[in-house]
Parts: sequence; structure tokens; C-alpha cells
Amino acid sequence: MTFRTIAVAAFCLGALAAPVSAQPAAGDAREPGRISVVGQATIEVPPDFAAVQIGVTSRAPNAAAALADNSAAVARTIALAKSSGVEARDIATSAVSLQQAFKMVRTPAGGEQQPDGYQAQNVVTVRLGDMAKLGEFMRQAVEGGANRIDGVSFGLREPAKAEQEAGAAATRDAMQRAKAVAEAAGVALGPVERITTPPRTERPSPPYPVMRMAAAEGRGKAVPLEAGTVTFSSEVEVVWALRQ
Repeated sequence: MTFRTIAVAAFCLGALAAPVSAQPAAGDAREPGRISVVGQATIEVPPDFAAVQIGVTSRAPNAAAALADNSAAVARTIALAKSSGVEARDIATSAVSLQQAFKMVRTPAGGEQQPDGYQAQNVVTVRLGDMAKLGEFMRQAVEGGANRIDGVSFGLREPAKAEQEAGAAATRDAMQRAKAVAEAAGVALGPVERITTPPRTERPSPPYPVMRMAAAEGRGKAVPLEAGTVTFSSEVEVVWALRQ
């Protein structure tokens, strides 16, 4: 997983600075000049949980058998999660399906699909606070009957602190840019007139691709995984009046 350093996006000062008006003369009714600057910041924070979507796809001659086999394997996965210290609130069913399966059969006309039993699928999302157990949990789940992993992602249970840090860094960036613009224009900053904060954006670590496997293929070592970081970005627009 690629690690990114904390970065502050650069903006063209000329594009961000509003036109600066000169000192109004006596009787001049023009509005005082203003400077509008957009500050940006990006921070990266280590995640405190990992979420994995793990499930079972089962096939059988009839619907009841497919569902029974599938349910038994999923129950083992859930039991494994609980025995690994995962709380019930961190285990949730993501998808359940049961449908007729088909196979392609050659015919004199070329080929046609014919019924071939039933297929049942059940996927659960398990969130682990102890990320060091994730790879071993995935291995044991596959050995217990799971045969699909639909993705792994990492995040923060309480992202508010990281959001605030990103917002504060963006505000400091805006202040630095405004001072630079004012100095280059030969004017002085006055009081802040407006601060606007667009919605915060969060870019979590991308999920691993979907993996499907037979149970026997999972025997052996734990799945190697790296948590990386969770990225938070913030943008703040600040408008200053210019001193007369």
C-alpha cells in the first residue's frame, strides 16, 4: 500500500486573491478592498479498525440443501469472529441470495442454458479493532467454509478529531496565503469578514479486490495485509477586509 506524506495543496495566488482596491480618497464611496483565499490541507491518520466482507457461495441440487449448506458455513464464520473477540455490533449481514443455477449445454442449434440446481450466497461484514488478527481471521474463515472475500477496508471509529485537525490546518494555510498576497500587493489585512468550510472529504484506504477461493487453498499462513493510513482533506475559504 502506498503511503502519502501530509501535503497542503498549492493555489495560484493571483487566482485566489480578489482584486485589491486602493485607499479610498476623501468622499470616495467605493467599498474597501478585500482578499479571498482558499486554504487546503490533507492529513493521514492510522486506522483503528479493519472491515472485511467475507462470505460463502454454495450450490446443491435443490434450494433447501443449498441454503442449509450455506447457512452452516456462514454460522461458522460468525462464531469464529465472536471467538476472536469481535463484538456482535461489529458483525452484520451484507447480502443474502438464493437463486436457481444454470449450465450451458451443447445442442444441435449451438447451445442452451439448462437448470443446474440452486446457488445460495451469504456475505457478512466483520469489523476488527485488533487489526493484527485480520490476516489470521481470514485464513481460519476460509478453512471453515468461506470461499469469497469481497473486500477489506480500514477506517476510524471516531473521525471527528482527525476532521478538526484537517480543518485547522486548512485555516492556517489560508492565513499564510492571505499574508503573502497582502505583502506582495503592499496592503495590510484587516478583520476577517467570512469563513466558509465546504463539506469535509475523507479518502479511506482503498479496499482490496474481490477474492474467491476454495477452502483448501486457504490452509497455511495468514493473509498478509497492511493497514496504511486514512486520509482526511479539508478546504476553507476566508475573506479579509483590507485596512484603510
